[in-house]
Amino acid sequence: MNLEDLLNSPFSFNQRKTFTPCETRPLWKCSLVVLIIGLTGRDKRCSLKKIHAGNWLTKSVEHLDELLEWSRSETLFAPHIRLDPTVDRAIDLIAASGFVCKISGKIALTPEGEKLYSQIFANSEIMEREKKTLAAAKTYLSEAAVERIFKAN
Repeated sequence: MNLEDLLNSPFSFNQRKTFTPCETRPLWKCSLVVLIIGLTGRDKRCSLKKIHAGNWLTKSVEHLDELLEWSRSETLFAPHIRLDPTVDRAIDLIAASGFVCKISGKIALTPEGEKLYSQIFANSEIMEREKKTLAAAKTYLSEAAVERIFKAN
């Protein structure tokens, strides 16, 4: 007995295109983490909290506005930065690929990671919005400022 006999009609499988948001694509998320470390990190290294803060900032324009308002002390409540588990997985992937390593409790770009960062940064068509957001927020993303945000929450 075959499947068509059981269903009393012809049956077939058709592969359909599915939309996958860029946030859930491993290559995109790994590139974003490298960009965050390269743009906002001191000596091309960042704490895990700072990477999560950079990821949160790139998700919405309102997040940057919220950070700027809080840093100017216009609002009492610190931005509520959501920790994204896909960031942790992306760090694991790029560490396994040799683009980052852990140094003194921080995630640092390796020489290969710095090459990748240079390629991402040099191409003006890649991650344009994310580059602008991170560049605008760089002065407000010092390690001390990020610690203050997380302590306030």
